[in-house]
Amino acid sequence: MATIVGNPRDFFNYTSGRWIWDEEEQLRERYREFDILELQKVAMEAASGASYVRMEKLGEGSYNKSFRLTMANGTAVIARIPNPNAGPAFLTTASEVATMDFLRTILHVPVPKVLAWNATVDSANRVGAEYIIMEHAPGKNLADHWADMDLEHKVQTMKDIVTIQQKLLSVRFPAYGCLFFSNDAPPDSHPATVKGDKLSQELRENIAEQFSIGPVVDTEFWRNERGDMDIDRGPWASAVDYLKSLALREIAWIQKHATPRSSNDPLYLSVVPHLLPKDEDLLGSFLWHTDLRTPNIFVNDNGNITSIIDWQSTWAGPLFLEGRHPHFLDYNGELILELPENFKQLDENTQNTVKDQVTKSILLYLYEKYTAERNPVLSRVLRYPNGKTMTDPVRFVGNTWDGDILPLRESLIRVQNFSPEEIRRHYEDGEGWNEVQDFWDAISGIMGRDGWTSHETYDQAMAIYAEIQAKAASHSDHDG
Repeated sequence: MATIVGNPRDFFNYTSGRWIWDEEEQLRERYREFDILELQKVAMEAASGASYVRMEKLGEGSYNKSFRLTMANGTAVIARIPNPNAGPAFLTTASEVATMDFLRTILHVPVPKVLAWNATVDSANRVGAEYIIMEHAPGKNLADHWADMDLEHKVQTMKDIVTIQQKLLSVRFPAYGCLFFSNDAPPDSHPATVKGDKLSQELRENIAEQFSIGPVVDTEFWRNERGDMDIDRGPWASAVDYLKSLALREIAWIQKHATPRSSNDPLYLSVVPHLLPKDEDLLGSFLWHTDLRTPNIFVNDNGNITSIIDWQSTWAGPLFLEGRHPHFLDYNGELILELPENFKQLDENTQNTVKDQVTKSILLYLYEKYTAERNPVLSRVLRYPNGKTMTDPVRFVGNTWDGDILPLRESLIRVQNFSPEEIRRHYEDGEGWNEVQDFWDAISGIMGRDGWTSHETYDQAMAIYAEIQAKAASHSDHDG
């Protein structure tokens, strides 16, 4: 008999937290029913017909639910079921599978092998939902061990990151977009006619035959009513075309489904040519993992990386926009590469703080050193003058309605000539904005900006929300 750990209904529901507002809608976007028994059968078949023992739900994100299925012989596989909000049906799963296959078989990046998958929900799909069955990542999760690892093993992990990024940079794509198997690629996709110094002509031809570059599956291009709109989702031949598509996407959506809050998207369009470097090498199209956090990395006892997970929505994008320090190696404090002479005279808490600063400093210093030696084009991106100033408008332009216009306008002021009157009005609009940001930062450990909170902090978050509502009602009565 198969063992199910927990309530089977929890396999369909989002159970990792609550929302203070719009909870019903948030949960609906993350609710996905499927046939548990049929998923178990598919997993057993994928595991070479092994008999099944146990199924348990692992940690879930905003867009997927993951399950570990352990067989009688000890073999474990992972099953991933995308939520309704994960992106376009079929394309999101198909692109993820093709990307992982390309990474594993062409670039030899350590990612789990996909054992079975189905991106079509029809009568032939016994599970009744899209799914991916993949190998269980070997090793231990870096999130559980990073804090306790010694410096030598942390350096080894960092070196492996540099090696993996070198592999990603070894193949340049002909356009910007998501990767698909050619027989799954939607219309208007292009053969992946890649470039790479170490690729044989035969391999390049095989890649072009097997893989295609198609539209992006990023949820920003598909969420709300955007999924039904005729907008440009790629593939794009130039970085300028991609940047323009971000604003044109939002303009089209606002014109059809909302009331404009500002006229700054046209200003963004006017500065697009100035947001990109002239060096074409920095605009190369490469596959890139933009969320290299410790939960997505697995290592062995020596710190060697054994697997990297979470490649959903990965695309071949402009390196200048995608290339960043890995999250767990990024450090913005003072660079201290050795312990101070008075270290032994410091109290224990201060010693721990200083040792942590030294460790982070050494890792950042070595990462940048090795990157400059082995991945010089990435090093140039990381060191590009005013790189953040140039890319901020790209990050903000897609959020001017659901989010806030002020960050976009502030970033545009830095690269576009605004009149004194326009700047004056901008700062008038911004009065009180910093206070609002400070408020959200102060309660970030309790409640997110979308109202998400953990089960443990739910009551505290509800109390804060009730206080906000009471103050708003009081101000409304006073104004009336």
